[in-house]
Amino acid sequence: MQIKEDKEIDLFVASRIGSFKHIKYHTDPSKNSKKCIENLVDIKTLQKDDNITCMVWGSPEQTDILIGRKTQQIQVYNTLHGFTKSYTADFGSGDVVGLGRHGRRLVAAVSEGVVQVYGKKENVTYNVGKIDRMKIFDGDTTMFATGGEENDLKVYRIGEAEPLFVAKNLPHDWLQLRKSVWVSDLTFLSPSELAVCSRHGYIRLYDTRAQRRPVCNVECDKMAATCISKGFDERQVFVGFGRGQLHQVDLRRGHLDKGYKGAAGAITGVVISHGSVISCSLDRHLRVHRADTKELLYKQYLTSKLSCVLVQTASSTPMKDVQPEMKEELEMKEETALEDLESASEKPQKRSDGEQSQEIDAKKMKPSTEGSTVADDEDAIISLLRSTERQKKKRDKMKKNKKAKSVFHNA
Repeated sequence: MQIKEDKEIDLFVASRIGSFKHIKYHTDPSKNSKKCIENLVDIKTLQKDDNITCMVWGSPEQTDILIGRKTQQIQVYNTLHGFTKSYTADFGSGDVVGLGRHGRRLVAAVSEGVVQVYGKKENVTYNVGKIDRMKIFDGDTTMFATGGEENDLKVYRIGEAEPLFVAKNLPHDWLQLRKSVWVSDLTFLSPSELAVCSRHGYIRLYDTRAQRRPVCNVECDKMAATCISKGFDERQVFVGFGRGQLHQVDLRRGHLDKGYKGAAGAITGVVISHGSVISCSLDRHLRVHRADTKELLYKQYLTSKLSCVLVQTASSTPMKDVQPEMKEELEMKEETALEDLESASEKPQKRSDGEQSQEIDAKKMKPSTEGSTVADDEDAIISLLRSTERQKKKRDKMKKNKKAKSVFHNA
């Protein structure tokens, strides 16, 4: 499917410092500018742990966005009316790693391995083990799948306690060593077919009707997969890796196909729409590639490390009042300063005892309001000469001691 000329595509991007932006991408390159970007969250109100870890559509009309933060806060954002509801995922510890809707009921998962289905009268909870990702099947919202480190793919149905499908690992290698399992992301290709990617460098296709072991396994040596998205058909997926690689994977032939270049950081999100591959990465750039020719159509720097991206296809969102360019530059500087403050708080600098004593002496020598505490010029020169002489004697003494301990001098 080729992109038509002069078409507008609405993109929603989240970052690791908690910022949330709306981008109006035009297929005509001359219309793309900073005026097509708007902040949906006030940057000044962000805190250290407001990292957005999960973001999905909350309605088939694509008017509601479910946002999960590191603080276990779940927010519902309406593309026309702004933030409408807020929940707290206090049913378990860890980050929010999965969100979805089952009718009017919210489904949320935390990394500890607890999935909860919110209800009017009571909430239903599933203990699935430690997970890195949980996703709901769009075609049948009663089904959801989970996976994580040493916790292989599982498929559940809401209302049933036992899982519908539990994946089985590949056989041992020729040394009879077990193969490690780490599901970093997953996606539904059909009601019975799922694809997963791993930080151990593999992409696997499962068919729940055929067998528990994967029907296709693609090995990628020394390439940790971070995210996966459904392709243009059921035998094609797009996978992002930790070193900036983005590949189309052909599950029929079982190998990496096309590669989309340009990223310098780990790919954190990838979606497919309008014949294009849209991705975000930790190098703070949003990129749009043409799927067939691999041409880079659009690249935008967004000042913060990006974590999620969504594309709106079922509807359209108008831009709000566009701010002046001077105000935009000020907000970009504030966002960069907030991220620098976060990195500085995570790595506090340790001061030596000498620096602390110098700071104390400087405080003691601070001039008073009644009179000056600085000595006369002659006294200052005499004290400087004495200190220099003492330092010289100390250095000479250290040289003599070092020479006395030398092996060649004693010989």
